[in-house]
Parts: sequence; C-alpha cells; structure tokens
Amino acid sequence: MRLMRYSRKHEPLALARLGVLVGHELIADLRAGYALYLVDATGNAKGRELAAIYMPGYLAQFLHMGEPAWLALGDAYTYLAGLAQRSPGAAGLNGEQLFIPLSECRLYVPVRPLKLVAVGRNYPAYTRIPGRQAGKLPAGFVKPLSSLIGPGRDILKPANVKELDCETELAIVIGKKCKHVREEDAYGVIAGYTIINNVTARDVAKLEREGGHPFLAKTYDTFCPMGPWMVTREAIPDPMHLAIRTRVNGETRQEGNTSDMIHSIPKIIAHFSQLTLMPGDVIATGSPGGGALANPDWYLKAGDVIECEVEGIGVLKNAVVDEPRQ
Repeated sequence: MRLMRYSRKHEPLALARLGVLVGHELIADLRAGYALYLVDATGNAKGRELAAIYMPGYLAQFLHMGEPAWLALGDAYTYLAGLAQRSPGAAGLNGEQLFIPLSECRLYVPVRPLKLVAVGRNYPAYTRIPGRQAGKLPAGFVKPLSSLIGPGRDILKPANVKELDCETELAIVIGKKCKHVREEDAYGVIAGYTIINNVTARDVAKLEREGGHPFLAKTYDTFCPMGPWMVTREAIPDPMHLAIRTRVNGETRQEGNTSDMIHSIPKIIAHFSQLTLMPGDVIATGSPGGGALANPDWYLKAGDVIECEVEGIGVLKNAVVDEPRQ
C-alpha cells in the first residue's frame, strides 16, 4: 500500500488528510472511506466516530495506535479498492468525493517525525573520498523538521551557497516504539519506506569541517524533501536490493543499489535504537555517491528540477529556486 497525506490542489492545508492509492492512480480518502465501510458494509452506526479515531489526519498518529489501526487500514483498503473498480464516482456518508485522481491532488510530507536521522558514508563511493572513510559504526546526523518539504515544493538555495548538491536516499519509517532492537528483529519495527533528498551545501560544509562538523550545510530550510508517500513494509519484501537514481533536468546524476550499503538496514536500526525510536521516526540510509562530488559542473542552480527515484517506491520531484531576500 502507498499511504500519503494529501488535499485537492485548490484546498487549504487545514483540509489535508490521509489517503491510500487505489485503482489507476486514484487516491482514496481513508477516513471517509472507512466510515462508509463501517456503516454500509458492517452496519456499525458509530462508523463516523470510529473512522475519526482510526484514520487521523497524520500518519504518525495512525502509527501510534499500533495493530488495531493496521487492521482497520486493511479493511478500509480492501473495501475501497473494490469500490474504486465498481464505482469510481462513489461518495462518502457526507457526500464527499471518495476517489480523486492523483493528478488533481497536492501531496504533503507523508510523515512528520519526532526524529529524522540521516546516515552518512554508507556507500563505497563516499569512502574513496579523502577524509571520508567509513567507520565501524553507522555515522549519523539529524535533520530538523524545518528542513522538511513535500513533493512538488521548491528547494530554496540560500544566497551564500554556491555549491548546492542533492542525494537520493531510501528512508525507513519506524512503526512502533522500540529500543535496543536486535538486528534479527529489525524489520519488525518498520512501518514502511519513503524517499528523502538529502540536500547539501558543499561549500558551507567545507568551511564547517574546518572547525568540527557540518551543520548548516545539511539543515537549511527546505533541505530535506520527502515523499511522495510511504510504501508499507509488506510491499517491499527486500529493501536491500532496490535501485536508486537521481536525475537533474532529465540527466542521470546518481545511480546505485541499496545492496551496496556498508551498514545494512538491520544494523542501522540496531545501532540507532540505542535511543528510543518512536512511531513515525525516520532514518535515511545514505546515498550511493555521484552527483556534484563526481562532477563539479553538476552543482545545482535555480531552475533545476530534481527527480529522486527508488525502486518500488516511486519518484520524488522538486525544483530549485533562489531564496527570496528578506
């Protein structure tokens, strides 16, 4: 299943809601659809109230409810997938349109985590760069929530940044509260997967390394596009064999496979779960290298369009614009 937070393009953010992709690029309204299922298919008069509980407005809220919410999602998806085939113009209990074409929707960040951890130097291409050898443990840093933007939103290039780069990464969405997870149990705490574009100001990073570690270079506003949705765990049975590509203006700038990771997904989860991980937390697993580190002519400029693709998930697309002067 592909779960997303969406609204119609003309609707305000306040009306954003959880949806699931059904049929031929149709987004189904999960709350309205589950309410209809409970009332019409099961005869439950409390359908509206239960749907409001089990299908909240945010994915992290859904994940916090655990197994009961997943069972409700399974019922809702099966019902809505069938209804979309029989009656794509169906309406909910309040007359709302249940199915909207993906092309008419605005997608938002699929999940807003309490923690967004990014893993660095996790592919061999990076270890060949002087001073960036891989360590015995996964190297991580934190992206702030102010850096998050959804698909289709603009990446703002700060005026002082001359060497802007991008990196496509498979990201793990944690599905349950956990700590000290063993490697053999790691996949059991995953809710699903999404894509992150780890935008970096390389010139700022060089200056920051002179005094310690990069910070602003990775954390400027809009420097972490995420999306376009979360694909649930069972839909990607082997996340360690997924192709990763980055295209800028249609030209391939990065290409690799998650099978090349130095630290595997189970090892990453086991390591970072020394901290308590919460439902909705996100861990980006690193990038296969390339980009402007391989070709200085590839630094990004205003007008560039970036497509981050991970096999089995889809494409995250964002454009670069110059940040407006304050």
